[in-house]
Amino acid sequence: MAKVPARVIVVGAGFSGLLSAVHLLRGSADVAVVLVERRDAFGPGTAYDTGNADHLLNVRLGNMSAFPEEPDHLSVWLAQQPSWQASSAFITRGTYGAYLRDLLGQAIADNPGRLTLERGAATDLEPVGDGWRLHLADGRTIDGDAVILAIGNQEPSTPPGVDEALRGSRLYVENPWSGRSEVPEDARQVLLIGTGLTAVDVAIALQRPGRTVTALSRHGLLPRAHATVATPAADLSFSGSPAEVLRQARQAAAERDWREVFDALRHRAIGLWRSWEQLERLQFIRHLRPMWEVHRHRLAPTIANNIASLIAEGALVVVSGKLGALTLDGHAVDVTYRPRGRRRVLRRRFDAVVNCTGPLGRISESREPLIVNLLRRGLAEPDPLGLGFRVDGDGVLQVGVEQPRNLHVVGPLGRGAFWEMTSVPDLRGQAQVVATRVLGG
Repeated sequence: MAKVPARVIVVGAGFSGLLSAVHLLRGSADVAVVLVERRDAFGPGTAYDTGNADHLLNVRLGNMSAFPEEPDHLSVWLAQQPSWQASSAFITRGTYGAYLRDLLGQAIADNPGRLTLERGAATDLEPVGDGWRLHLADGRTIDGDAVILAIGNQEPSTPPGVDEALRGSRLYVENPWSGRSEVPEDARQVLLIGTGLTAVDVAIALQRPGRTVTALSRHGLLPRAHATVATPAADLSFSGSPAEVLRQARQAAAERDWREVFDALRHRAIGLWRSWEQLERLQFIRHLRPMWEVHRHRLAPTIANNIASLIAEGALVVVSGKLGALTLDGHAVDVTYRPRGRRRVLRRRFDAVVNCTGPLGRISESREPLIVNLLRRGLAEPDPLGLGFRVDGDGVLQVGVEQPRNLHVVGPLGRGAFWEMTSVPDLRGQAQVVATRVLGG
């Protein structure tokens, strides 16, 4: 068995980084962990650091335990809390964030002197001897024997058509989760670019009397809803090309609830993704990804009902079309777009625009200093589709035929090898696998 590293640096203290640290500490009494986070909050990350009671998890609490071998871990923790918020089996994301903070506190208490929290933005990583040196934006450095990159989703990129004057104004919000900018309170007409989960959260948070929110995306598809009562995944298998898998799924959905079919498909997603050639993966992304996203990332029934009510009232309008130019025009935003299926370009004015397109899709376009420097140094390279870094099945970075020693990825940066690597059920398993690999298992 390989020697256990004395000190492991985990970059990112959201769910992926926290669980990686916990599994490292559980796996060996000889390892020390340094958890590095740029934000003030260690534990919940951006996803669960919210106090909005309308922001619910999009997975039932029964499948949100941090530890798959302890499926009741979350529910037992909830039973010990004096108060918590939920809607049916869907707890608020803020409650889940408190759960993760408690996990962090317990890890510190159970491992005195072995878990160090370092607040700072990681900007560069260089090999030093048999180990690594992490550089922070404030000039500090941290040395370790192994590194786990758990930096989560990238910030969204600026959609095509947004001019620089608008981008720098208070009428445009590039990243709704950054906490650095807000829609002006007096904005009556607000445009959301995107119609996915981020747009749903933002639409609910932005509701005010007299305000209308318009959500625009190429297909105009909103996330589907979970069933009111949970049902198990169907006992189905899928094989073949993306088109063949789609045909099999549609045939099965004609005979049973589509959620049961899709859950069976989701459980086999990684195996299917790995069985496809690069051309087939590209075909899936180009043609089937929108359908996958809206069925995969569902809404809690309460949230789905809320969105349906907003649409019925006219407070939320969903539009399918191709976005054109967005320009700042005095105290408003001039927007052009072409509705789907039509040739004529329409023009509208909005009081504010929020970019809800989600995380950056191509690693080569990242402006994140750490990612830029890893690519520049040749310590990482994009996967063939450019979704993230090229990694093996255990999350070890791959460069050509080489593997930089003790450099690993947990989370969306490795999605090129897995496709599904964003939700708690996916991430908790990968964090455990990577921790075991780091410890020489």
